Formats: sequence, C-alpha cells, structure tokens
Amino acid sequence: MEEIQQIQPKPNIISTIANIIDRLLIWVSVAIGVVLTFNMIVAVMFRYVLNHPIFWADELSLYLFCWITFLGASLGVKRADMAAVTFLIDRLSPKFRLITDIFIHLCTLLFAAVIGYYSILWVKSPSVVNQLSATIPINLWILYSVVPISMLCIIVFTIDHINKLVSAYILRARGDAK
Repeated sequence: MEEIQQIQPKPNIISTIANIIDRLLIWVSVAIGVVLTFNMIVAVMFRYVLNHPIFWADELSLYLFCWITFLGASLGVKRADMAAVTFLIDRLSPKFRLITDIFIHLCTLLFAAVIGYYSILWVKSPSVVNQLSATIPINLWILYSVVPISMLCIIVFTIDHINKLVSAYILRARGDAK
C-alpha cells in the first residue's frame, strides 16, 4: 500500500464513490459510537444508581456494537489497516509484489462477495424479515442489514485498491512516476 501513497493516479468514479462511502461511514460510526456510549452510561446509571434497570439497553448496546464493528471493518479495508505479516511481500520485486497484492485483494473481494450474497439471502429470509427484536420494537432485518452493507462497502474499497495498484504500476512502468 506504500506504493499507492507514493504514486497517486488520477481520480476516477470508483475512487470518488469509495471516498464518499468512506466519509459517510466515518460519520455513521461516530454517531453510533456516541449513541452506544450514551446508552451504556444511562444503562449503568439506571441499574446501579437508581436500582431500576432499563430492560432494552443491553440489546441496544449489542446491536450498536455489531454495527460499529462491521462498519469499522469496512473502514479498515479502505485504509488498509488490517493486521498483516509483510516481511516476505516486502522482499518481492515490484511486479511480483503487484501480483501478490492483487491476489490478496481478489481473495478479499471474493470473500466479501460470497458473504455479501449469502447475507442478503439471510436478511431477506422469512425467519428474519418477519421477526421482531426481543426487547426493541424493530424488525431484525434492519438490524442485520449491516452485514450486506459492510460487505458492499468492502467490495467497493477493494476494487478501488486494485485499481490504484494497477494504475500506480502502469505509471511507474511508463516512467511517469518518480
């Protein structure tokens, strides 16, 4: 990913979409984090100070935590902030490193596409569409929709990474880069 930061190809539609999704995910994640923090503080206060627990607060915290986790994972893919052991990849020539990086991104793309496809089937299934949350009056498909949403974001971000990798390699091969 260091090569992408050194050589910046011209922005294209996928990069523009990825950047818009990135900004949106940041704002949504911050909002969810604020609501989650407030919910937990109020729940603890009601449970231990007022001795009157809020029965739905734990479930809300669980769903908010799931949403922020999946959206945060998408942001991690966008920023390439996942844990990785790169001492072998760093020793490869630029051409083999490109091939390896593209292979890794294609595996990520395949993973996100498969999980995304099956999560859409799952969210659309009658067992999820017709079911309400146990304590919060909301349909489960709304709560579980974070999985296909995050997989779609990961797909867009991964395609953007592949595009940037190939563009940077082409620019370097042409001699347009330093």
